[in-house]
Amino acid sequence: MFEPLRIPHSVISDIILYQQFGVSAQVRQLGAEEPVTGGNKWYKLKYNLQKARSLGADTIVTFGGAFSNHIAATARAGKAAGFKTIGIIRGEATSSNNITLTRAATDGMQFFFVSREDYRRKNESRFVENTIGKQNNIYIIPEGGSNEEGVKGCTEILQPGDEQYDIITVCCGTGATAAGIISSMQPHQRFLGFSVLKGASFLDKNIKNMLLSQDGLPRWEINHDYHGGGYAKTTTELILFCESFYAQTGIRIEPVYTGKMFWGLDDMIKKGKFETGTKILALHTGGLQYIKDF
Repeated sequence: MFEPLRIPHSVISDIILYQQFGVSAQVRQLGAEEPVTGGNKWYKLKYNLQKARSLGADTIVTFGGAFSNHIAATARAGKAAGFKTIGIIRGEATSSNNITLTRAATDGMQFFFVSREDYRRKNESRFVENTIGKQNNIYIIPEGGSNEEGVKGCTEILQPGDEQYDIITVCCGTGATAAGIISSMQPHQRFLGFSVLKGASFLDKNIKNMLLSQDGLPRWEINHDYHGGGYAKTTTELILFCESFYAQTGIRIEPVYTGKMFWGLDDMIKKGKFETGTKILALHTGGLQYIKDF
């Protein structure tokens, strides 16, 4: 079977957090040793790249903002698997100087920048051709890897033994990771997602539509209160929390994705939002490509 990358090694923290508040939380860092294709990215790309290969494609086209983990990961994974990659980027070309797009360009990705207004039309049938021109042998991966193949990959995130946890929590951008995890949970478990987007009411609907099974639902919820002002936006409080969390635990988080989940979880636990004895598995989905010394 074609596999573009080896499975990134995940690390479960030996630190049990928040016991003083009557609950326990452990952190699993997905693909901890690979800051670009690690986290949840490998899972969302695995079956997409397999399908692209089976269809005879030689070029991957995908979408994202200038700070998209998905863009950086697709460029790196595509290069490793022998694909050319094209990124249709929301925003101005001046953003190409940031860490994310600099990494992606180094990995060979070609960029096409579109306005926010045009980007909203990305799902229209002729959008890709009108943006990049007519090209043969392309395979299109939607924003964030949010398709059936991406969700299928994310059903493999939970591991044997994870049934000990009552709640699985993760940050959410497009909903594919959430849908995969929810679809693979045990009946007694609940899922708590934290939106990194402001006003993302569509996220709940997206997740529901992507679930591979509707059995026993609802057993999940998305918290929309800790977005920090919106995608790629932050606050002084959030930045200070990320710095404090790293100082106390040795686990790096960043304020675009994972930091918002841990910030929200920390606040909810301290406000007594969970029953005494609750066991929580907090999934760290990467995003460390933002940190310059990686």
